[in-house]
Amino acid sequence: MCSKADAICRSILLKVLDCIDQDEPSIPKVLFPSLSSPSMSHKFLQSDPNTRTSHPYQWSSREPAVNVYTPGGEFLAHTDSQSLTILVALTAPLEDGGGGTAFWSQDSRGHRVEGPSLVLRPPVGTALLFGGCVTHEAGMPISHGMRGVLVASFS
Repeated sequence: MCSKADAICRSILLKVLDCIDQDEPSIPKVLFPSLSSPSMSHKFLQSDPNTRTSHPYQWSSREPAVNVYTPGGEFLAHTDSQSLTILVALTAPLEDGGGGTAFWSQDSRGHRVEGPSLVLRPPVGTALLFGGCVTHEAGMPISHGMRGVLVASFS
């Protein structure tokens, strides 16, 4: 990512982490018990934005990233295998155009056998947070337009 895009992603993630710290302080304590400070945003700010090696979290490969979906494009159902995934909607939901993020319940027979238990199409700027073991399809097919999502999965 170019430095300007990286700075924007960093700013968005910092806002999300601040919200977690303020509104759901139990999340970092449960997911990251080895952190000396329970503040997710504090640890994020201590890191060097130019290198992942000094970051207190282990990011998924090529993340944080901005995923852009156009007609015919999708990101099939999967799990992230990280402690936490953050998805931030960067574009408005498409009216009658599909898209969104689908989730399967833990007791479902699987995404190849049955449809999702829940599909969310959040407004711009809304962050979705979920555990990496949750089966989801963040890039459901769209029929027109474009959908943009900031994605960051980490442990």
